[in-house]
Amino acid sequence: MVRKVALVTGGARRVGAAIVRSFAERGYHLVLHHGHSPDEAQRLATDLETEHGVRVLVVQEDLADPAAPARVVQAAVSAFGALDVVVSSASVMEWRDFDAVTPEDWARTEAINLRAPFFLMQAAGRAMPDGGCIIQIADHLAHETGFPRLMPHQITKAALGQLVRAVADHLAPRVRVNAVSPGLVLAPDDLSAAATARFLRDVPLARSGTPDELVEAIHYLVSASYVTGTVLRVDGGRHLRR
Repeated sequence: MVRKVALVTGGARRVGAAIVRSFAERGYHLVLHHGHSPDEAQRLATDLETEHGVRVLVVQEDLADPAAPARVVQAAVSAFGALDVVVSSASVMEWRDFDAVTPEDWARTEAINLRAPFFLMQAAGRAMPDGGCIIQIADHLAHETGFPRLMPHQITKAALGQLVRAVADHLAPRVRVNAVSPGLVLAPDDLSAAATARFLRDVPLARSGTPDELVEAIHYLVSASYVTGTVLRVDGGRHLRR
């Protein structure tokens, strides 16, 4: 059986790890990229190879390096000879008071949240066969105000939506490009119960989501052969009230 190959950036922890696991469960060989989580990445890779009989290549790269996205794609092609799906999940979300944001903060956030996805899609677009699929992980915060301590993150994620539309048009009809824009599907470790409750007051479905629900949306886009240039919101309807 010829297995398809999926590349997931930021795949060692949290939501990224759930995405990686979902592809292994579906029989994909995997390229598991991480920035600074070698132990978690290797444990996950070993578990998936044992449980699902797939091959998992672990690749460490700091995506703030302009050349890193192309190296990640080249590692995938060198290892497997093919690349069918790319999920760009790596991102930076650092809390900073508006007056405390430095040019260095801005540059790192922009580099990982926006520049790296662009060059990852550029390299993948060259390497993928007809029918390839690229999915960016956006953020509901891109569509909102009221989070001044996350402004660099918000602005770069908003720009990511426009980038998806532009690249989708450019790579069509060979490669489809879409994004998933999740709401609260996995709360930050430091988010209090009170803060979570306040957030959920503006969610019509009145609950947080789950990584599995985000994964379902990703695999819908993988299989949706007539969908490109779309940002799919998986936010419990929060965008209806913001």
